[in-house]
Amino acid sequence: MRQRRCPQGKHLLALVSLSACFWIGTPASAQSMPAQDRDTTHRELGSFDSFMDGHPEIAEQLRKDPSLVQEKTFVANHPDLQKYLQDHPGVNEEIRENPDAFMHQEEQRSDRRGDFRNRDERRELTNLDGFLDSHPEIAEQLRKDPSLVNSKEFVAKHPALQEFLQGHGELAQELRQNPNGFMNQEERFDQRGDVRDRDEHREMANMDRFLDGHPEIAEQLRKDPSLVNNKEFVAKHPALQEFLQGHGELAQELRQNPNGFMNQEERFDQRGDLRDRDEHREMANMDRFLDGHPEIAEQLRKDPSLVNNKEFNAKHPALQEFLQGHGELAQELRQNPNAFMNQEQRFDRRDDSRDRDFQRGQLASMDQFLDGHPEIAEQLRKNPALLNDKKFVNAHPALQSYLQQHPQVRQEAIENPNAFMHQEQRFDHQGGFGQNGQRFDHDTQRGELANFGQFLGGHENIAQQISKNPSLVNNAEYMENHPELKAYLRAHPGVQEELKENPQALMQSVQQQAGKAAPKGSALAHPQEKQY
Repeated sequence: MRQRRCPQGKHLLALVSLSACFWIGTPASAQSMPAQDRDTTHRELGSFDSFMDGHPEIAEQLRKDPSLVQEKTFVANHPDLQKYLQDHPGVNEEIRENPDAFMHQEEQRSDRRGDFRNRDERRELTNLDGFLDSHPEIAEQLRKDPSLVNSKEFVAKHPALQEFLQGHGELAQELRQNPNGFMNQEERFDQRGDVRDRDEHREMANMDRFLDGHPEIAEQLRKDPSLVNNKEFVAKHPALQEFLQGHGELAQELRQNPNGFMNQEERFDQRGDLRDRDEHREMANMDRFLDGHPEIAEQLRKDPSLVNNKEFNAKHPALQEFLQGHGELAQELRQNPNAFMNQEQRFDRRDDSRDRDFQRGQLASMDQFLDGHPEIAEQLRKNPALLNDKKFVNAHPALQSYLQQHPQVRQEAIENPNAFMHQEQRFDHQGGFGQNGQRFDHDTQRGELANFGQFLGGHENIAQQISKNPSLVNNAEYMENHPELKAYLRAHPGVQEELKENPQALMQSVQQQAGKAAPKGSALAHPQEKQY
């Protein structure tokens, strides 16, 4: 409980408040202040700070002119402030006795908490947001009337809310002290949710791409993330220095918690292909829908905001049905229609090229496998339906293993085995990879692959890095740092062109051919273990 002051000492706490400005220089005065008063003042400042956070327009005016709190007209014109001061008589008394000193303390406290407070508040808001998302009936009532959080009857009728508040003491205190302000914050937090998630995803993607392009830095940072705070290490790696300077927020997160951030990055890296496939699939779904409904496509590309127009949706039941069946895609599209439609148009323009490259990689991979297994090739070319015959596949472990390691080939082959094998035969007749539109015959192709395999066998470090990430061959900095690879590709333009056009497919072909002859444990001996 707060101790009341005697008349003679009415301004004692005001004097104490003013002395806070000299706290560091006068430790004796700090020690003389009763512990109860210090705790009370700290609690009052915390309460008022939360109120100010929830009412930025009031905060701005009071920080400019603290004396406004003594003006009845100003307080009457701001009913939230009036109610807050009535509910918090201790704060009311302190701020009215010496508004300048109290506001000075509040600003100092706000500044000291800075980023730490933001992280704590964000965590608390995330907890509350998650709870409300899981309990929509409670969320609806609290958003209509936040003061229900102080209604014992309401809380008793909702044991899930009661348990949540008991398990989150600080959050519960903030929420009960200023329910309107806190719920306003939560709603803004909820609205920003997806945007913030996309920002974090983008930062992680930036970091992941940087590390993929600088495997030697990646290896050291993953072993010892604290090196990011080592000035000597950063100075020795100008590419890292430049990257951190260009990504200020990411650099701050990384330096504040290097171990936690690098753990997140590794999980992001592991999820990479899966996430990319999901995004690709959603875009492909949207692209196919628009291809099948050109009149909707034309209008949405002219004005993407129509997706949020109820009248437009009602007139196009096909669009309505599509969006209902693709919830995540619909959410992305409605939140940022212009950006999403720009992505879709880029996807559409790249589609034919990407499909050709993807199909070519699949066919090259299958062709290599069949060249190495002529007895399987003969049977499949006679009867492509055998690809869907479990007994046949099980009787040929090499085919079974190949299809398991190449799920995309497997999916294409199983969906339409006749068409797939027909394409493969055309590819086989045309030969392998070439340059300037000229196709190589199979003997030349195998010679090139064997030669490149020998080169990689003599450069284990390069073999490991580009087996994990074939796109490194298109990274100018990586190539400059590996002049022997650059020289080899200059001398073998056919390999160079194919590697640039479709690095993943070529590396698979090299690994299949070289893996049989490579020493056990080398980068090419078990390529599937090197893939991420």
